Amino acid sequence: MEILFITAVFIVAGLVKGVTGMGLPTVAIALLSLRMPPLQAAALLIVPSSVTNVWQLAAGPSVYPLWQRFRWVMLAICAGVAGAFALGAAAWSGGCWAWRWLATVCWD
Repeated sequence: MEILFITAVFIVAGLVKGVTGMGLPTVAIALLSLRMPPLQAAALLIVPSSVTNVWQLAAGPSVYPLWQRFRWVMLAICAGVAGAFALGAAAWSGGCWAWRWLATVCWD
C-alpha cells in the first residue's frame, strides 16, 4: 500500500513539473510528509528530482549561455555557503572555527 501511495505522489508531482516546469520537490515533500517523516520524504526525492532536472537541462537551450548568464550568481552562492559553514552554521559538527580564528587574530 505504501508503494502505491509513493507512486501516486510522484505521478502527481511529475504532472505539476510537466505543466509548470517546477514544483516536483514542493509537491512531493508536502504529500509524502502525510505518511512519513520529512527526512525520509526528502531522501526519497533525491533521485527523481535530479533526473527530472537533468532531463530539463538536456532538453533546453545550450548550457554555456546559461553559465555565462548566471556564473556570478552561482559563484556567490558557493561563497555564501562556504562562508556560512566557516562561521559556524554547522555548529553540530564542532563548527565555529572561523569565529575562534577571527577572535584570535583581532583580539590578540
